[in-house]
Amino acid sequence: MNTHDAYLAAMALRWHVNPHLSHTRQTIGHHGATAAILAHALWPDDAEVLWACIAHDLGESVTGDVPSPAKLANNTLAIELLIAETNALAAMGISYQPSDRLDLVDRLEAYLWMMHHASAQRLRPEWGKSLAWIEGAALEHGVPVANAVQVILSDARKSAGVADVAPVARGWWQRCSKWAMGEAK
Repeated sequence: MNTHDAYLAAMALRWHVNPHLSHTRQTIGHHGATAAILAHALWPDDAEVLWACIAHDLGESVTGDVPSPAKLANNTLAIELLIAETNALAAMGISYQPSDRLDLVDRLEAYLWMMHHASAQRLRPEWGKSLAWIEGAALEHGVPVANAVQVILSDARKSAGVADVAPVARGWWQRCSKWAMGEAK
């Protein structure tokens, strides 16, 4: 691994084109570390997902943090970015294993960052959809993971001084948890 290049890559900024979060100055390294903290809380014995959390965005040091909506709207752009980021990782001698666990903590960390720095954004439809996705993915990993994610989200709401969630997700968790416990009708 080219340690120096990886070290520098970790300093690249996230959220730089997001008008609500660009002021926050989160780095790729910070994001990877906090995603790893979340992954360790959910799966303490999974060293592979911890490394994936740290490494997964380091390739963005050559492309910048292009927002998901831009990638979703332009498949060609998404593919070109993936190629460039993969090549950057290879040049650094870095590889990791993508997984559903990584996807969950990656989105959860982004949601928590938003809650801490711009909690009013939780009411926007895109963040409501993100929350619903996070809760659904957590439930797919089993009730213990889903419950742990709910505690993490509840703590974030308390820290941000808000009691409600995005309208899209309101009541969703209660319905799904009843279903998972076999109590749904």
